[in-house]
Amino acid sequence: VFKRKFASFWWGDQGMLAFLLLLFAALFLAPFFESVLLRSLSAIFFSLLLISGVAYISPRLLWRRVTGTIAFTAITLRWLEEFRPTPGVAIAASLLTLLCLLALLLVILIRVFRDTGAVATSRVQGAVAAYVLFGITWSVVYQLIELCIPAAFSFSASPGMTPAEHRQNFTYFSFVTMTTVGYGDVTAIHPIARMFVVFEALVGQLYPATLLARLVSLEISHRPAKTPGALPAVP
Repeated sequence: VFKRKFASFWWGDQGMLAFLLLLFAALFLAPFFESVLLRSLSAIFFSLLLISGVAYISPRLLWRRVTGTIAFTAITLRWLEEFRPTPGVAIAASLLTLLCLLALLLVILIRVFRDTGAVATSRVQGAVAAYVLFGITWSVVYQLIELCIPAAFSFSASPGMTPAEHRQNFTYFSFVTMTTVGYGDVTAIHPIARMFVVFEALVGQLYPATLLARLVSLEISHRPAKTPGALPAVP
């Protein structure tokens, strides 16, 4: 009974809404946390985000166990990085987080662009979640690049930033790049970093256009066909 309720929740409209709310909480609450204790709440929301992603990623137990193991390791390393930051822990945490986000993004995109079903609320929520996940995923990619290739990015802010401040700056830079705003306070210097920046800018422009065309085609294809010669209903 519990398994059926668990699956029906996460694979329905309520599960997608809960995941979307956690996604926005993990993204937008972090800048308000200044103390170590309050920044822990950001890590808690991020942990809940990965846990909810594992629950949403597949109804099959095997896939949930595999992704759950990866997510649990990523969460552990993320908390370890929060209190004892080292380059090795940061690279491992970012890499495992990236794997979880990519798997989750793939599942959501498959559900959004699938042929079956009409344009329901969960499909629109999934489309929004996928767009936000694009930005978060690329921010983790930029973190990995900066960890593996120091000085790959140029920051106008003062040096000596904490790992949390680095994550916030890369998240900011990712969404600015994806929306092609480009304020210029964070700049990609290394060619590899520039390549990913260009790729994200392309996805940021192509995804909304492709999504809109897909939703319109689904809405038209699932409209009830009108009977030829039928008179319009009288109000």
